[in-house]
Amino acid sequence: MKLFLVLNKTGVRLTSGNVMSRIFFTRFYVFLMLSLCLVCAMQIFAQEPSLAEQIFQKYQELLQREDVQEALPIVLIELKKPENQQFLVSATINAVLDDPDTLKTLIPDTSDDFITLLKEDIDLRTMLRDPDVQTLLQDPEAIDELASLLEIEAAILAPLIFERYQLLFEREDIRELLPDVLTILKHPDTQALLQPATIQLVAEDPDLLKTIVPEIENRFITLLKEDADVKVFINDPDVHTLLQNPIEIDALGKLLSIESPLIVVSIVPASLESPGIGEQFSITVDIANAQNVAGYQVSLQFDSEALRYISWEQGIYLPGEIFFLPTIIGTDKITLASTARTASDATQGTLLTLTFEVIAVKASRLLLSEVVLSSGIGTALFVTTKDGEIVEPPTPPWDVNKDGVINILDLTFVAANFGQTGPTPADVNGDTVVNILDLTLVASHFGE
Repeated sequence: MKLFLVLNKTGVRLTSGNVMSRIFFTRFYVFLMLSLCLVCAMQIFAQEPSLAEQIFQKYQELLQREDVQEALPIVLIELKKPENQQFLVSATINAVLDDPDTLKTLIPDTSDDFITLLKEDIDLRTMLRDPDVQTLLQDPEAIDELASLLEIEAAILAPLIFERYQLLFEREDIRELLPDVLTILKHPDTQALLQPATIQLVAEDPDLLKTIVPEIENRFITLLKEDADVKVFINDPDVHTLLQNPIEIDALGKLLSIESPLIVVSIVPASLESPGIGEQFSITVDIANAQNVAGYQVSLQFDSEALRYISWEQGIYLPGEIFFLPTIIGTDKITLASTARTASDATQGTLLTLTFEVIAVKASRLLLSEVVLSSGIGTALFVTTKDGEIVEPPTPPWDVNKDGVINILDLTFVAANFGQTGPTPADVNGDTVVNILDLTLVASHFGE
């Protein structure tokens, strides 16, 4: 059955097909227009800058000034803290701008440099009176975004920690232990373990630190448990944050001017008078300024025309069960390597003892080379070395011609200078007169 409509005064007929077609195109047109409006709205929304971006664009020149960049990072850290966010209402901010010294009362860790800037810089005060800026300061996420736009370096906590605990860092025991602790905590393997929850657990039970990082010295664990000032330090949330960032740790080390003392591996004694031919003597390879050493590799060069290598023995520095590689023995060089299951707590001791036989009495050098020290986690430790020497025995005064033998030539020389005074090799006893006493001394050592 066909459906049709008669339009008054036109005589135009619309069949059911015409009606459906018009409805379709009308709906399609409406849908298309709505889609275009939605796309435009999304584009407008996407292009709308965030509050941090607006403030950055508006005050970019001020925010990138060197003096502002130096003071701002620590301020932003402080303002983000929940306990400080309560103060960041417009009335309080404006009151602080009227009297900047009040900021130090509200937030004691605010730097003096920033307080001075507030007092002296009208542009900074103008920016902080901006309602948009005050709104941003009440939003920690917006503060982070602004910091990102400013490309503030990561090392912003170190100056704050340094100022807060400067007296603690100046203590001798802390300065002795801290370099190695910082070095260990910077290691990637350790960093992977330093999650916020883990650090908090360590603060509550310091013995856990030894379980997590066995290389930490027991003395530091004891300080964490017993020293009131160290307890305050390790429970500081800012310190927790710093310990999770190697850049911050490095920055703190620089502020403290902490340089880990180089470990010294040396030959003892440093100088030794050569024994006679066929005699044996021993030297030790000692370690000093040591921290967290678990293994060593040492090569020693010697004069093969003067000495012959006999044997070596393990020293007492490395603790517990020790594993060692076979000794590599060359004509004039020996190489030894040993490692323990755990690092040594000792700061000094003997790594090994070496024994040689003298085959010629002559001056020579004992040279350490290819020295490698390993920490308990398998990282190389910085080391310096001190070599040794073998010196010839002094020539006795009765060997007046210095040929190594006391014989008729020496007696003849003294006799030829008999009666002379003043400096002369013939004055065997050193009394400035060549006489019968000198002849007697030579004769008593005849044949030596």
